[in-house]
Amino acid sequence: MFDLTAEQVNIKESWFSFINDGTVTKDVIRPEILRSWERCRNLIEPFEEGKPGLSNEKLLFRQSQNIEMIKIARPIMKELGAVIDKSIVLLSDAEGFVLQVIGNNELLPVGICCQENVVGTNCIGTVLIEGKSLEISAFEHFRHCLHFFSSIGVPIKADSHIMGVLSVMNPFHDLTPEIIQLVKYAATTIGMGITRKTKIDSILDCVQYGLFVVDGKGTIINLNKKSIELLGVNDRDEVISKPIGAYIPGDQELLKILLDEKQDKYEFKINNGHRNITCSLRIKEPLKVSGNQGPTLVLFTFDFNNNQPQGKVFQTAPNHDLFSFDELIGESAAWVQVKELGRKAAKVNSNILIMGESGTGKELLTEAIHRASQRGGPLIPINCGAIPKELLQSEFFGYEEGAFTGAKKGGAIGKFEMADGGTVFLDEIGEMPTDMQVSLLRFLQDRMVIRVGGSKGKKVNIRVIAATNRDLEDAISKGMFREDLYYRLNVINIKLPPLRWRKEDIPLLVDSIIKELGGSDNQGIQRVSDETLTILQGYNWPGNVRELRNVIEHAVVFAEGQTITADCLPQRFFQINLAEKSNDLRNQELHIINKVLEEHNGNISQAARALGITRSTLYRKIEQMKLLSKN
Repeated sequence: MFDLTAEQVNIKESWFSFINDGTVTKDVIRPEILRSWERCRNLIEPFEEGKPGLSNEKLLFRQSQNIEMIKIARPIMKELGAVIDKSIVLLSDAEGFVLQVIGNNELLPVGICCQENVVGTNCIGTVLIEGKSLEISAFEHFRHCLHFFSSIGVPIKADSHIMGVLSVMNPFHDLTPEIIQLVKYAATTIGMGITRKTKIDSILDCVQYGLFVVDGKGTIINLNKKSIELLGVNDRDEVISKPIGAYIPGDQELLKILLDEKQDKYEFKINNGHRNITCSLRIKEPLKVSGNQGPTLVLFTFDFNNNQPQGKVFQTAPNHDLFSFDELIGESAAWVQVKELGRKAAKVNSNILIMGESGTGKELLTEAIHRASQRGGPLIPINCGAIPKELLQSEFFGYEEGAFTGAKKGGAIGKFEMADGGTVFLDEIGEMPTDMQVSLLRFLQDRMVIRVGGSKGKKVNIRVIAATNRDLEDAISKGMFREDLYYRLNVINIKLPPLRWRKEDIPLLVDSIIKELGGSDNQGIQRVSDETLTILQGYNWPGNVRELRNVIEHAVVFAEGQTITADCLPQRFFQINLAEKSNDLRNQELHIINKVLEEHNGNISQAARALGITRSTLYRKIEQMKLLSKN
């Protein structure tokens, strides 16, 4: 554990005093921590060992209830784990149950309940009670087993409701103000993502069929993207507030027929500007407003006639929202080769494996390939690293009603079935658990979807594009990825060059990003100074194009006038030399310590006196030398 400051020593003494007789001898305990101690005193045994977590079935149920939050949070948690050295990143639900853990943590594993009345003062349960972010360090934790941790917990809020807690714990050192701010920003980002996901437009767009929400007078209140495509209109605003009879030909009393005469299906034909299509309209259960106030809302599904192939719904609907090859900016030889290979791959239906570092544009290339292909179905992305392994099977293949606790009534369609006639993009394929790799391999062999809990298979026509930033051949040698699956996916291989290999494309990329951010008008950013471009082209770009975009967005915000100058860039561009000098000084310091230890034959006390430092400080620096030698 890190060396204790005078303040931490006082907190430690106060903790011992409080658990012994309920008094605090040192006036150093923050009010929120003292309130928590008082709540815990008669409930928690401070020296008690950890409690068991949820059963697999109950954990799966809680994860399924919070699947959208997990999908959004997991990649952000992985980034935090990579940035904050040796830390444990945890995600809990609104009741304090841990849903996800990044990092090795046997003390607070997935499924454990971190409510304050179970584990004492902690960065999840106490945050939920206080309703605000809290930093809890060492002896401020009520339970003794948590005294080795510094922690920060931040509530994840969506529309002012707490959905869960994002927390970081570190057993090696205090969390710096920069790290604390980073965790708060990450929690805010997750909350914003959940808010967007829960908007009604997004919910409707997840339905594979056309869908209308209609009030009791037959006026269209909302509709989803599939309905917009099927009707051949430009956007929602063109349709909302109009009577459903304006788009569904036939009897003007359509709503009355469906509601009053108990007719659950209505057959008709429409022309969407491209061709005549036979469709059927089915009514779903009316959504009654509570207290019988306001109109009845009726949910309709809008579908092709079952005699026609469902996948053709997308054949005449252009994918204008997807990237094209012309929008993949770059003229370097390496990038031109990538685009040429992508265009050739779009003409065939073979599986594709895209390899490249994070931020190089794997998803954008996938969109361009799908858009240029002749496949009429949708592009369905699946992030294999963001979905808990327990839920991958149902995400891929869907499930039948009653397949597991919490399964929706009527079951649910899987992503593979949803993509029939189109493309499935398996991002982060290297993160897929080995047992799921077997299921994917079986699917690639027969293209047959069998839902979880079901027995009947359905043949689907999809093209698979997989992507990874991992070395899959190395993963194969370590037994983490199946060799047969690798060769099944790797029919066409496209390697994306990192930005440091195509720095000549940086001026074009910068110009494109500025225009995308709104700088193409007369009052916006017009140019980047030559000095700034020189700095950008001299940087190594570990985060690739994604990092470049973040840097330019930062520069646009801080630019004065119409030119981005060097002083608009983030501070790290001017700290590289300072960091190198700092490392040199550290190396010199450790060299001197090593030399003094040799002179005193490894005697810690004598070496510490010769160096003018305490024995504990010397021990810590020796540990630093060990870490340095390992790296």
